[in-house]
Formats: sequence, C-alpha cells, structure tokens
Amino acid sequence: MNDYQAIKSPCVGICKYNKSNYCVGCKRHSNEITGWINYSIEVRKAIMQDLKDRKIDE
Repeated sequence: MNDYQAIKSPCVGICKYNKSNYCVGCKRHSNEITGWINYSIEVRKAIMQDLKDRKIDE
C-alpha cells in the first residue's frame, strides 16, 4: 500500500449532489471528489477532519 492509499476516499456510494455541488453521501464538494486522486496526504487529512463537522443541505 502506498502513502496515498493510506487515506482512502470517504465515498459511501451515494453520489447525489445538492445545488451547491456537495455530495449528500460523503459531504465532499465535487472539486474535492475529482481532485482526491492528486491530493497530498496532508490535504486528504484536512478534508477528512473537515467532513466530521461539515453540514450540507440536501
């Protein structure tokens, strides 16, 4: 397992976006989803931390 696989995508398989382009399943913005593959470990950790308290409208 390489370093990038150490922090897996928080995708839960419910890929439905609200009006603000946030996924109602994993709460990530569409830009965070498409950029995930290229993000550093630090950025992935920051996103994962932010998701704990992120509230989105459905």
